[in-house]
Amino acid sequence: MRLNCLSLWISLVAVLSCTPLSAALPHVEQLAPGVFAAGFADRYGSANCGWVALADETLLIDLPHGIPIPEFLAEVEKTTGKPARSFVLTHAEQADATMIGALVQQGLRQLPSPNTRSSIGDARVPIEIVPYGTITGKAGAAVLISRARVLFAGPCSVNGPRVKLQGSDTAAWISGLAELHKLQATRVVPGFGSWGDSAILERQRQFLIELRRQVAYKITMGLPPEKIEKEIFIAPAFSVWMPYDAPTPQDIRHVYSELTVPAAPFNGKLPLRTDARPHALVLIGDRVHEPEHIEPALRQVFDAADVIPHFLFDVRGLTLENLSQVKLLVILRDGFIWPEGKGIMWMTPDQQDAVVRFVEGGGAFLNLHNSMGLYPDNGPYLKLIGGRYIGHGPLERFRTEVVDAKHPITRGVTDFFTADEQHTPPYETNRVHLLLRNRSDDGKVAAAAGWAYEPGRGRLCHLANGHTRDSLNHPMFQQLMRNAVNWCLRREN
Repeated sequence: MRLNCLSLWISLVAVLSCTPLSAALPHVEQLAPGVFAAGFADRYGSANCGWVALADETLLIDLPHGIPIPEFLAEVEKTTGKPARSFVLTHAEQADATMIGALVQQGLRQLPSPNTRSSIGDARVPIEIVPYGTITGKAGAAVLISRARVLFAGPCSVNGPRVKLQGSDTAAWISGLAELHKLQATRVVPGFGSWGDSAILERQRQFLIELRRQVAYKITMGLPPEKIEKEIFIAPAFSVWMPYDAPTPQDIRHVYSELTVPAAPFNGKLPLRTDARPHALVLIGDRVHEPEHIEPALRQVFDAADVIPHFLFDVRGLTLENLSQVKLLVILRDGFIWPEGKGIMWMTPDQQDAVVRFVEGGGAFLNLHNSMGLYPDNGPYLKLIGGRYIGHGPLERFRTEVVDAKHPITRGVTDFFTADEQHTPPYETNRVHLLLRNRSDDGKVAAAAGWAYEPGRGRLCHLANGHTRDSLNHPMFQQLMRNAVNWCLRREN
């Protein structure tokens, strides 16, 4: 009997949830007591709006589409029993002026969208506006009904329709979605598409990360945009309304433009001189070293060292002008690109000269893993580093041993082993100071695994490990890289 009652209750809930609250607004749902969302047709971009019952009135969130304003207001009042007297917008399009004017004509007041997080609503129903700037190409904000834990995310969140990227800042967009996720809403109403739980925000964040990852990897190989467009595939795990939310060639070109010169490496904006933290130019990735696991591992290092990184995938961005904007250069990539399926050396004489002038003039240089491989032989770049690449063994576990435990770079580091490529680079014993040695399991192969010295007024460190995710994230290697960053920047004390 109890099971039958439960089944009847579930069936009743299912029927009620599918029953429109209004014939004029067929896609309406009460998300929490007094909090409603409404969705509109494809010709309106599958846009959403909503409303919240306050003590004496109803607050509208965003605009309705395809329904006259007087009829819409009447339908809203039916659901809450309170007239709508004010409205707030997560975003506004040029075509919205008519609807905004119609609401004002009906006596509603528009609440301003501030530049900082602010409270609206009333004592019974606190509501916050959370602005996130122009990350989507136009100014936007989220509206959080905190006690109900309902978030109207605005254009920052699109769940189903294609995410239009032209004009956006995808890196900032990814960060913005992460910040909205921290609000811990249990129901999320995106600006466009299906509403649901907070997984909506994380799915879209991962979609943007995946798109940038794939485009960045192709850029590291020097592929032209017309070829990249044909090679990008976003897995179904990142889609909602397949295939309608797949990125278009225009979207891919937009991300390509963000990650290549002239926008890269500073996203079209030079580093702020008001920030006392040192900035780093970080060139990573090549055909056999996808940046997907390199970037997060290095971000841990920079966060711990309080350094602002500017990741670069386009080798053309390694210039004296860009180096003049930073205190630290980090490279983890080889010297070849593959634009037509055949490897060619990318580092020009001007780029070699730029790196040498930067370091000898007082700059810091952390040279990682394969960053001596396939570069101009006997050129000023390799002469600066003080060693050369001659190959490596198979991917297997080997030991990394501390040679000089008193040096600031090896402080707190003990011998360790990890799965990696054991590089065996010759080095200039009369010029650089050996810090680390690697040794194969059978003891037959031993070679330099790290050194440091001061060329001119600058500082340079080479660390040979770093091929695998395990290697880059090993606590001892993370410690080595942090120490090396600080030593190269003369912050070892």
